[in-house]
Amino acid sequence: MDKKNWSAETVPINGPDDLRETTRGSDVEIVQLKPGKLQGSITHFGIGNLGISRGRFNSEIRVRGALHQERIVLGTILDSAGRVTQWWKEILPGDIGVFPALAEIDVVHGGSAAYLLVSIAFPELSSMLGGGEDLADPAFWNTKRVFYTDPLIRAQILQRLMSTISSIEQKFIAPSDQAVDFLQRSIIEFFVMGLMSALPQASTRSYTGARLVSETEDYVDAAGERPVHISELCSVLKVSRRSLHRAFADTLGMGPAAYLRSRRLSAIQSILRRSDPATTSIGDLAFEYGFPEPGRFAAYYHDHFGETPSETLRSRSMVTRRLR
Repeated sequence: MDKKNWSAETVPINGPDDLRETTRGSDVEIVQLKPGKLQGSITHFGIGNLGISRGRFNSEIRVRGALHQERIVLGTILDSAGRVTQWWKEILPGDIGVFPALAEIDVVHGGSAAYLLVSIAFPELSSMLGGGEDLADPAFWNTKRVFYTDPLIRAQILQRLMSTISSIEQKFIAPSDQAVDFLQRSIIEFFVMGLMSALPQASTRSYTGARLVSETEDYVDAAGERPVHISELCSVLKVSRRSLHRAFADTLGMGPAAYLRSRRLSAIQSILRRSDPATTSIGDLAFEYGFPEPGRFAAYYHDHFGETPSETLRSRSMVTRRLR
């Protein structure tokens, strides 16, 4: 990975000191609660403006201290073999912690566990949040707290986060800046989904559905081949995610995420139909268009077009041979 906006480093854990940098830049106090050798690993990713750390360890520990000196940190437990408490209240995998800069955490892990932490400066985070929601208020991010995610979407968030991070670990060629921006927004969106599920429903700005859909299409058209994330649309159009979803559901009978995904799939199909199979990487192309998970992309593509991406690519080769 040779781009400044894309980096990864895995650090082995062979004792409590190796966990002090729980996320890049932190220096927390680790107390091992049970005898035995503390082992595991932490992988630190740099993706655009995001710092991401995924760690796993095999022992009962207590963690205290600030996760970052300057940035907001969003975190979740990915899985745990024992009870986990934050500030002495039990939390479950998929619950979302919000930790302002310098805010002290106090976590007790009752067994082996895996975690995911994302650090980001508020200006960059704010640019990824839509209008008309509590999340756009700077005061929201200045209080440390845990949000208990709706059980109905907790499993979905965990599965998508783990699948996305696993795909990033297998990405050895740095993607373009536009793909990195979309990926950043997608990762933040998983946390936003959890936060929104824990917040009370709020009234949203009134907006004519058809007009909002048209403005969305105009903006996406102007973006050209660059993938556009929902969070970007909400910021530009100054509407909440709920308003955007309602507009698309009422006008097109589908949510904005599904509609934008269909547009990106169509763009990929068009490229595959005119590409050389010998020099085209379907995985790299999908990543550039906002599909970091190869298996999920292949399923979306087949469901949408009734054929696999490789079949589309091969069809171009067969047409070329027939014309010779």
